[in-house]
Amino acid sequence: MDEKTFKDQMSFEPRFEGGLSREEVARYDNVIVGGMGGSGLAARILFFLDQTFPVWLHDDYSLPAKSEGRVLYVAISYSGNTAETLSFAKETLAKKYSLVIITSGGALLEIARENNILHVLVPTGFQPRNAVVYMLRALLYTLKREELLKEPSEGFVDYQKVYKEGRAIGHDFAKKIPLIYASRSNQVLAHIWKVMFNETGKIPAFDNYFPELTHNEMQGILPKTAGTLGEQLKVLLLLDEEDDDRVSHEMNIFQDIASSQGINVASLELPPGSASQVIYTLIAAGGAAQVVAELGGVKADEVPFIEFFKKSL
Repeated sequence: MDEKTFKDQMSFEPRFEGGLSREEVARYDNVIVGGMGGSGLAARILFFLDQTFPVWLHDDYSLPAKSEGRVLYVAISYSGNTAETLSFAKETLAKKYSLVIITSGGALLEIARENNILHVLVPTGFQPRNAVVYMLRALLYTLKREELLKEPSEGFVDYQKVYKEGRAIGHDFAKKIPLIYASRSNQVLAHIWKVMFNETGKIPAFDNYFPELTHNEMQGILPKTAGTLGEQLKVLLLLDEEDDDRVSHEMNIFQDIASSQGINVASLELPPGSASQVIYTLIAAGGAAQVVAELGGVKADEVPFIEFFKKSL
C-alpha cells in the first residue's frame, strides 16, 4: 500500500451498525474469528499484539469442534463473499451464537443487515492483503483493544525509509524462492512476508520459525543435497532483540553455519515494540513484493488465479 493509503487506514475510525452494543460484545471470555487469507491476518496480528488475548482464528468452513466459556464469534471477510467465512457466519446464526461481522460488502453484509447483526463496514477498493489495517482496526475496535495499534506519530515507523528498505530487499530476492524465518513469537511477521511475496510478487514463498525448523526443514535446504532446488532458495531471517536469548543464539548460529554451507541467507533487524513491528513488516514486505512483481513483469495488485479458483467453486 502507498503512504496515503497507509495513513488513511491507520486513522480509520470504525463504527458499529445494528445488533449488540459494543459493551455487550466486550463481556465474552473467548473470541473465535472466522476468516481466510488477508482478512484472517487481522486475527493473527491481534494475537501477536497481545499474546495473552483469548482469540483463535478459524480458517476453514463451519465452526471449530470445541469452544469454552462465553464465546463471541467474529466473521471477517473483506469482500464479504468468502465461501468459508459465509459458512462460519451461517452456522453461527443457525446455532444462535453471538456474532459480529466485519466486511466491506457482499453477501456477508446482506446477512448482517437482514438479521440485525452488529457489524463494522470498512472502505472498499482494495485487495484484502492491502486492507489489513482497516480490518485490524475494526477488529480491535470491536473487542475494545484499540490501544494495541497506535496512530502514526513522531517516533513511529518512517514510511518512506521502511518502504525503500523493503524495495532493496525485493531486488535481493528477485528470481529466488524466499524462505522467511523468525522466532515462534514473531511467526505472524514471517507469514506476512510470505503472503506478500505470494500474492503481490506472484512467486512461491514459505515461512517457518525457530526452534522448530532446526529439527526438520533446515536439513532440506542444503544446496549440496538439495541440488538445483537448494540453489533457488534464499532465507530471510527476521531478527528481534526482544526474542528469547536461546532462540536468538540459535538464529545466529544458523546464519553462520548455513552461510558456510552455501545457503543464501539475509537478515533483517526488526524495530522494538510489537505495533511498530507489524507496521514495519506490512510496509517493508509490501515494498519488497512490489519490486519482485515489477522485475517479473506481472501486475502486483491482481490475483487472477485466486479469483478464477473462487469463481470455479
